[in-house]
Amino acid sequence: MLRKLGEYFFWLVATILATYYLPEFIKTPFYILLLVAYFRSTNEALWLALFLTTADGFWGFFNPYEVVVKLIPGLPAIELEQLYIALTVVKAARRENPGPFFHDNLMRMMAVYIGLLVVQGYALGLSPALNVQFRLVKFLLPLAMFYSLPRLFRTEEDFKEFFTYVFPMAFLALFAQVFTITTSIAPSQALGVFKKFWFTVDVAKGATYRGFYSSATVLLAYFGAFYWLARRSNFFDPRYLFAVLAACYLCVVLSATRGWLIGFTVALVLFLIFVQKLSLKRTATFGIMGAAIVSLLMLIPVVEKQFTNAFARFTTLEKLASGDATAGGTLSRLNERSPRVMDKWSESPFSGWGFSDEFFKYGDFHVGNQNILLHAGVIGVLLMALFIFYFHGALLARSLQLVRENPYKSALLVWATFFPGWFSIHSSSGQQFAFYADPVAGIVIGVYLTLGALIYRLSFNPPI
Repeated sequence: MLRKLGEYFFWLVATILATYYLPEFIKTPFYILLLVAYFRSTNEALWLALFLTTADGFWGFFNPYEVVVKLIPGLPAIELEQLYIALTVVKAARRENPGPFFHDNLMRMMAVYIGLLVVQGYALGLSPALNVQFRLVKFLLPLAMFYSLPRLFRTEEDFKEFFTYVFPMAFLALFAQVFTITTSIAPSQALGVFKKFWFTVDVAKGATYRGFYSSATVLLAYFGAFYWLARRSNFFDPRYLFAVLAACYLCVVLSATRGWLIGFTVALVLFLIFVQKLSLKRTATFGIMGAAIVSLLMLIPVVEKQFTNAFARFTTLEKLASGDATAGGTLSRLNERSPRVMDKWSESPFSGWGFSDEFFKYGDFHVGNQNILLHAGVIGVLLMALFIFYFHGALLARSLQLVRENPYKSALLVWATFFPGWFSIHSSSGQQFAFYADPVAGIVIGVYLTLGALIYRLSFNPPI
C-alpha cells in the first residue's frame, strides 16, 4: 500500500509542478498525459482521489479555474476534473451493468425532473451565448458520477483503497490550518506561489482565521472513518481511524465555521450513541487522542489564540437563539441572502426557475434550502426529500433486520447518523445538495450513495 500511496503523491506533486512551477506551454500536454494515464489505468481509486484533490484544493494550490485545459478558442477553459468525469462515463459504458440498486427507480425520477428543469430554463429564458450554454453543461456533467461510480467501483475493497488515499489528506489539511494560523500565509505561498488569500490574517493581532483547506475531502474522510470504525474489519487500525476523526474535527474547529462545527458535532454524537453505543474503550481512545492533539497544538501561542477566537465566534449563536437574526452581525444569510432568494422564488413557487437566467442571477449557495426552492420549486424539494428519506430509511431498516453477527449491521447505521450532520452544514453554511453539481459534489455524493447501495446489497450475502 505504501507503493500505491507513493504513486498517488507522485502524481499530486507532478500536477503541482506542472501547474505552478513549469513553463505555461507544459501545462496542457501534462494534463492530457494525466487523462491518458487515467484512461489506461485500472486503479480507479487512485485517480478518483487525485481528481478529488485537484477539484477540492490542497494547501492553497488548485484554486477554482487554475487546473484547466483550453481546448476550444473563444470558450472558457474546461476544468480538468470535468474531462476526467467524461472519461469515467466512457470507461463505465464499457463495463457490464453491476445490476440494479435498491434506489435506481428514484434516481431515474430525479433524472427526469432534472431534464424538465433544463426544458423549463429554456422556456423561461436562457441566454443562447456559448459561454452560458457551456456553463449549463458543466453544471450537469458531474451528475454522471452517479452512473460511473457504480460501474467502476464494484467491491468494498475498491472503496477501502480510495479511503487509503483520502485519510492522509485530513492530516495534511490540519497541518495547513496550523501552518497558516502560525505564519499568516498559506503553504503554497511559502512554496513560492504568491497569491492573495482572503483568510490569511494575523491571528496574533486579534484577527480570527476563517480558512478551511480541502473541506470536501475532510468531510469525506470524516464519513469514511465512521464507516470503517463501524465495519469493524481489519482494513484499518481503529486508532488510526480515531486519529482521522480528530484531525477532521480540529480542521473544523480551527476554521471557526459554526455550521460545520454543528454538523460535525451532530454526526459524532449520533455515531457514538447509536453505532459505537458509547463503548467505554473506544470513547476513551478517541477522547485521549483528541485531547493529546489539542494539548500539543495549544503549546503554540498563536494557535491557542485562534482557539479562543473560534470559541468566541461559536458563542455568537446564543444571540441567534435570543432573537438576534444576525447573530451579533455575523450572520447575514438569514436577514439578507434568504429574503432575496425567497422573494424571487415566490414568483414561481411550484417548479422554481429551472436552469434559467433568473436562477443564475438570483441563486445563492449560502442558503442551501432556499436555493433548492428557487431552482426546483416545491416539487423539487418534495422529490429530494422523498429520495433522502427513502435512501436512508432503507439502509436503517436493513440494519435493524440483520442479526448481530452480520458484519454490515453497524456499518449500515452510519448513513442515518452521518446525514443529519451533513444536512446541518447544507442548511447553515453552504449548499451541499442540489439538482446539479460541481465536480467535487459529484465525487463526494457519488461515493456516499454508491458505497451505501453496495453495502446494502452485500448485507444479503456477507463475506464469511
